[in-house]
Amino acid sequence: MQYSKKLIVLLLATSLNGCAIDPMPIQDDERLASMLKDQTEIYGKQEPITAPLTFYDALARALKYNFDHRLTVMEAVLQDTQLEVATINMLPKLAVNAGYSAREKQAGSSSVNYFDQSQTAQLSKYSTSQDAVRGTADIAFAWNVLDFGVSYYQAKQQANRVLIAQERKRKVVNNLIKDVLNAYWAASMADHLLPKIEPALKQAEHALELSKTVEKDRLQPMLSVLEYQRSLLRIIDQLKKLKADLSLARPKLAGLINAPIHSDFKLDQPEISAVPPVLKEKMEELEKLGLFYRPELREEMYQERISRDEVWKEMLKILPGLTIPLSGNWDSNSYLVYDMWMEAGVRTTFNLVNLIAAPKIWTSAETQVEVAKTRRKALSVATLVQINVGYQQYLKALDSYNSANELNKVDQGIFKVISDTTESDAGSELEKIHAATSALASQLEKEQSLAEIYSALGNIYASIGLNPVDGDIENITVRTLAVKLEKRLEHWYKGEFPKLPDEPKEASTPVATNKAVTPAPVTVNTPPAASNTDKAVDTQKTSTAEHYAIQLMSSDKESDVTHFMEKWRADLSTPSIVNRSEQSKPLFILVSGNYSSLTEAQQALDNLAPKLKENRRNRLVPVKMSGDVLALSQN
Repeated sequence: MQYSKKLIVLLLATSLNGCAIDPMPIQDDERLASMLKDQTEIYGKQEPITAPLTFYDALARALKYNFDHRLTVMEAVLQDTQLEVATINMLPKLAVNAGYSAREKQAGSSSVNYFDQSQTAQLSKYSTSQDAVRGTADIAFAWNVLDFGVSYYQAKQQANRVLIAQERKRKVVNNLIKDVLNAYWAASMADHLLPKIEPALKQAEHALELSKTVEKDRLQPMLSVLEYQRSLLRIIDQLKKLKADLSLARPKLAGLINAPIHSDFKLDQPEISAVPPVLKEKMEELEKLGLFYRPELREEMYQERISRDEVWKEMLKILPGLTIPLSGNWDSNSYLVYDMWMEAGVRTTFNLVNLIAAPKIWTSAETQVEVAKTRRKALSVATLVQINVGYQQYLKALDSYNSANELNKVDQGIFKVISDTTESDAGSELEKIHAATSALASQLEKEQSLAEIYSALGNIYASIGLNPVDGDIENITVRTLAVKLEKRLEHWYKGEFPKLPDEPKEASTPVATNKAVTPAPVTVNTPPAASNTDKAVDTQKTSTAEHYAIQLMSSDKESDVTHFMEKWRADLSTPSIVNRSEQSKPLFILVSGNYSSLTEAQQALDNLAPKLKENRRNRLVPVKMSGDVLALSQN
């Protein structure tokens, strides 16, 4: 017995020691192998660069090989796979169980008398109904109605997460377009200017050395020499900073297109015209495009869906659970009459504690919906701000380009005149270097201004959220994708953007009031005739056709409305006064016009608004009329 206890303790200690896990840092050889593998795979499995890159080639390579974009693609695939899992989770549970058991001694037992608890001591009273060694197996089908409902809403939520992943991929594409625009123009500008900077820098440094010799030999006045050196040092510092800034452009572009950082790929001349593009769309149209296409706003709409489904899911969890089990069973016990049988039933469970937590759970879920709505509205405002800022940056860049272009012409002319002179003294040498640097700087400023124009366009495109590519791009070549991008972006450069779908009339009609009440019947009082315009309104022959008008003002005093109408009668079209009840009080509304569509009414409103701007009580808004009855009004 003592030996058995020691053996048990030893086995227990060995088991516990085997469960202990020590931290195992990655070894150097593992890190080295991983590093070499990553270096090979980062730039592997992609088309080599065999020709000078156009802008569209660079953008196509970024969309195909940039790892930020690849990551969003993989995340979208992951979400799609998780949707399949969530769909499968809606299926009923089907489980197969099998087991084997063996007892050291058979399960013998006896029973006692129920009434007096007496037990017979005879051995024949002991019995067993179970084999010492037996096997069991069953296949069980169970369907929980509550779990099905919860799984259904979880699958709907996951379906929206799939769409969110796609919108995030679109966001990365938008940012790539903006970044590649900036990087490609900067790299192209570096290719043009770096070869010119180096000779100018060497020339300035040589002039500085000569000036130090002049200073040492005191060949010129000391003050003139020091001022000369100060000018040279400023020029040298400007050239070095310019060189350093331009040297960063190519590594940035290489990172975006996933090319080796130190690779010597060539850039073709930009296919974008040197003439700055002009946006044809009005600011209002750009704002609408941004509110319609922006990926973040669409993502928040899907988040709102998820939050709404969360409300329903939490409500389902409060309900009783209903389970319907069905199973087929087998038991090798020889004492059983039937070793195989079917079993079915119904079982319900109800967690009463959930009734206490239900109000808080619902409130929390509904708050999530409101948070999603508020977040979407905040992003809408941010989108409008970004579009307006981007547009102003675009206008500023256009103006800067025009100024830089004129300045460059002047500086190039000055440099040509000075270069043609034959003087060779120190002052003339400094003047030549200064003129050469100024000409180079003005050329840089001109190209920077042009680059800023396309950078501002990139910001506008990113703010709007337009997507230049549709469908799968993994299975097409870089050149094929570049051609598709060129066709799409050429329209953008011309200011030609996709059109929005037509707005539904119901969505465009202003809401009468923010109170959830049914508007009272409305009648029309025709004011006393004072001119020919009044004859257009005849209360005895009213039309029942629906049309649109302009609501000009409202007041509880009919005299105020009449006075306003008489004051502006010459500018109004078929004015009339609508009388309606508002919380048991009379309300008089002045309307004008008879328009067949909301758009026509809005145009008339825009023309009328400047004339009535001095009036502070009027609230111009298009309204829908049914004959002479005001269908919807905004007070």
